[in-house]
Amino acid sequence: MALLFSMPSRGLNRYLKVGFNQNLPPFQFIDADGAYAGVHVEMLEAIGRNRDYAITFVPFDTNRACLEALAAGQVDLAMGIISDSLPKDSGFVCADVLTSSQLCMVVRNDVLEQNLPISTAIYASDTIQHTLLANLGIHQFIAAGNQRMVYARHLSDPSTAMIGVKDSLLYQLIQDGVEDQYTVRYNYLDTIDFALVVRRGDGELLRAMNESVSQFKAGPGYESLCNRWLPNSDQKARLDRAIRQVTTGSVIVAALVLGYSIIMRRIQQMLKRQVAQQTQEIQRASQELEKQFAQLQDENDLRNRIIKYSPSGMLLFDLDYNVVLMNKSACGIAGQAESWVGRSAREVPVFREILEKEGPSVFVPGMTVENGILRLGDSPGQMRVYSYLLYQVNQYGRVAGVLLSVSDMTKAERMQQAEFDKQKSQALTRIAAGIAHEIRNPLMSIGTFATLIGTRGEDKQVQESFAKYVPGEVDRINRLIENLIHYAKPAKRQTERVDLNQLLEDSLALVRPVLRKAGFLLTAHLRPNAYILADRDQIRQVLTNILINGIQAMEQKATAFPPAQPLTLSVELAEEGEKWRLRLRDEGIGMTEAELQACRDPFFTTKETGAGLGLALCEQYIKENNGAMEMDSVKYQYTQITLLFERS
Repeated sequence: MALLFSMPSRGLNRYLKVGFNQNLPPFQFIDADGAYAGVHVEMLEAIGRNRDYAITFVPFDTNRACLEALAAGQVDLAMGIISDSLPKDSGFVCADVLTSSQLCMVVRNDVLEQNLPISTAIYASDTIQHTLLANLGIHQFIAAGNQRMVYARHLSDPSTAMIGVKDSLLYQLIQDGVEDQYTVRYNYLDTIDFALVVRRGDGELLRAMNESVSQFKAGPGYESLCNRWLPNSDQKARLDRAIRQVTTGSVIVAALVLGYSIIMRRIQQMLKRQVAQQTQEIQRASQELEKQFAQLQDENDLRNRIIKYSPSGMLLFDLDYNVVLMNKSACGIAGQAESWVGRSAREVPVFREILEKEGPSVFVPGMTVENGILRLGDSPGQMRVYSYLLYQVNQYGRVAGVLLSVSDMTKAERMQQAEFDKQKSQALTRIAAGIAHEIRNPLMSIGTFATLIGTRGEDKQVQESFAKYVPGEVDRINRLIENLIHYAKPAKRQTERVDLNQLLEDSLALVRPVLRKAGFLLTAHLRPNAYILADRDQIRQVLTNILINGIQAMEQKATAFPPAQPLTLSVELAEEGEKWRLRLRDEGIGMTEAELQACRDPFFTTKETGAGLGLALCEQYIKENNGAMEMDSVKYQYTQITLLFERS
């Protein structure tokens, strides 16, 4: 489409395709009825309803296939991707975290009761780092593609252990009704964060998703959704059951002993059998307690090894702020050559500032901090930026300490700022070049006539040409300056209740003669009483500009490729929820993807004449009147502009 103006980026698409790995229950999967289900699916559906998005889910078998579809443009978002699994140089960006879980190892009870070392474990290759596997003391590992494949492979050989996402493995065990036959051997191997992923450059979509996810997680629906889907089964529940068995057995034994003196011999024999059975129950409960204690010891040793070799700076301190563990990365972030174990965490540089920021609330039960940010330094060149996570360590149901994980994000943030400055400089360069180009020709004409007046001022023909052309060139410069002023500093609007249908009729009345003369067709489907609150003159100018652009685009196409049938300009006004949707479509020359991305930038135009400010002003006028403008185009086929307004 031949354009009068342009915009910085493509409008946010209200129709989103969301790709997801279907083998991650209960977060995202396809249920027995063939429906898309899970925590993430319901979160996105709720966000779609709240933000007026039309969301279509596209299932894939693996995260890799999902990201390949995102890179190819087959989907707009990838859902449920592990946030730290993306390479730093990938073409993707993670939005805020949707949900979190733990990486754990699950083993059958009968395997543990044999007191033999676990020789083989099955793990999901997309969820665990190989450096963690080396610390588990297992000789052989079998890789599976996803969480369902881990469980299916284990069923074929029950002697193997399963390593994967805790909530997913427990959910599958619960679905099969066998959760009581298994024990979580290592309850905290690592933290898994599931997030939305967009293509790098889709900044507007990234901001919209971050805002939507944050708002949803802050509301009551998030906790209710997690409680409904995520299994509540852990070692504490097993311990409680064992204690209840011991208590019940003791009560029965006491009752049988009390009745020993008043019942007959036959009852006495029965009592002996009951005592023997309960004794076995007590022994089994005692073994279960010993096993739980051993597991706690193993988990504590494993946690210490993970902290020691983690690339993030990790510091563990107790309720008195005494440092219990501090790895090498933490020493590097704090600028210390040696560990500060035994000293106060409130004295360690960087970690000290984080603790001052969070205050005593770090010990409040249930307190966690995800994606915390700390900035140190006054000047931009000296500022250091750190991201941090804060988790509580619990023992016997009480807070025993706090684990603080810190990463230095200074380099990444500086690279991001450099890219922003580069884009801003490019935009200023385009605007300066556009102004120079548009003003140069009128100034050259005025300069030429000024020279002629100085040398041939008495020539009547020169005087007539001066009077004819110089005012027109001055008006041309003046219009350019006025458009720039309107774009940079909009005039005061006169908001009133106007009929969008009537404004369309007025604009169409202006272009109908031009359409008939060019041999083009017009189809219009309007709706009466389409009232909106807006500035009448601004909206009329927007409609007229878009219609004229469409006619010029069809003229350009008809000249280059004479059509067999008349080209059509179509206008459709309809209700869409609480909004009016106005769709204007021309069968003109259309735009390439690059032209569509740049068409609303100031001074961008595909025509030989024109300043290239029309679409930039149109979009600004639409936004000032609480509307939205979306564009779609295919080169040599069509251009479609959709305007959305709040109903009045």
